[in-house]
Amino acid sequence: MQFVRADGTFVTIELFTAKELDFDGMTSCVLVSHDVTEKRELQTKAQLADRMASIGTIAAGVAHEINNPLTYVVGNVRAIHEALSRTDAQTSREELAQLAAEAISGTERVEVIVRDLKTFSRAQTEAVGPLDVCAILESAARMAVSEIRLRARFVQDFEDVPLAVGNAQRLGQVFLNLLINAAQAIPTGHVEENEIRVVARGVGDRVSIEVRDTGSGIAPEHLSRIFEPFFTTKPVGVGTGLGLAICHNIVSSMGGTITVESALGKGTTMRVVLPAASAVAPRARSMHPSASPKRGPKRILVVDDEPLVAKALSRTLRGNDVTVATNGAEALALIQAQPFDLVFCDLMMPGMDGIELFERVPPEVRGSFVFATGGVFTARAQQFLATLPNRTLDKPFDSKLVRKIVADLDALDVVPRSQPSGPNRDVPPPENGGARR
Repeated sequence: MQFVRADGTFVTIELFTAKELDFDGMTSCVLVSHDVTEKRELQTKAQLADRMASIGTIAAGVAHEINNPLTYVVGNVRAIHEALSRTDAQTSREELAQLAAEAISGTERVEVIVRDLKTFSRAQTEAVGPLDVCAILESAARMAVSEIRLRARFVQDFEDVPLAVGNAQRLGQVFLNLLINAAQAIPTGHVEENEIRVVARGVGDRVSIEVRDTGSGIAPEHLSRIFEPFFTTKPVGVGTGLGLAICHNIVSSMGGTITVESALGKGTTMRVVLPAASAVAPRARSMHPSASPKRGPKRILVVDDEPLVAKALSRTLRGNDVTVATNGAEALALIQAQPFDLVFCDLMMPGMDGIELFERVPPEVRGSFVFATGGVFTARAQQFLATLPNRTLDKPFDSKLVRKIVADLDALDVVPRSQPSGPNRDVPPPENGGARR
């Protein structure tokens, strides 16, 4: 349980209830509490260190995965630039379109890799809720691909998997750890002879996830110790011996179990079982009806300290009345001078950042903010976004999502117009995803 101290800081308490006893002629019970705040903080730091160690293990492979698409992205963009710079028409429109399409495909590959890195490296949170374990497994597999691809075939076997209850970041760490362990149990050079298979199923009111490998297996005398801290069967310098102990703590904290089945020379199966989520209530939207929603072009403010980023977003918003501000102070002056239907605002900026700008505008204006971020690195920013009902955008921007946010102003019976007076109108958050089939 968490309590608030007199100075406003939080303390985490483990509370134990003893048996009933007779005290001074009355039936009573004894409550014993332990302050485990420091213990929890150390556990969180250990989990983050282990996650960063896992990412360090695969860093070279991640660089390889980024450099491959980056090679043809850079090559294609240069070819497009050279073709457009020439006065003679040696390259057709069809060729230019193909070069651009290939470049876009490459940037999307890099975007996915960066998003996965951000997911696994960001600071630990305690938030627990319904989540799609298949999406987390796929993300972990992309992170571990450099360890897997030279050792074994990778197979995903997902069938009727309901949402589970847990923490996405913590569970991602568990799956990444299990996949790396499975890969490292298989020697390189025999891909076709080996397999790493991930199986996910709904089993009653639980969700079962198995990571199976055809590696070297674990000796019977070691099976009972693999979840002990600092116990490892890996060579010196490979692994800390904390990975599976941390996985055990994480899964247990979510009300789940993690077990192992293994035989020498035949491989290993790690099984994680989590509670399944029941019906997921749709997220409430704070909106106020309007008799005459505004149609057509919107008045939009783009706030970003990187002028080229602001210019790129402005191009996506063509057809609307777009104004650009390159710092928070300039944006605040513009908002105070005129109304805007939407404000696309960078979160992390020097000087007045997006958080301070949001706090300094009138409350009725805040519903029109959509925050954009290339990465949330501070606890202040993480806490701010965690409690914010507004939509957020990850950089690089998904142009379809940007246009949908603008189109939603017409589709909804609301007018989230940021003006100095009038009711507050929040931009609706994205819908939660469903179960994977």
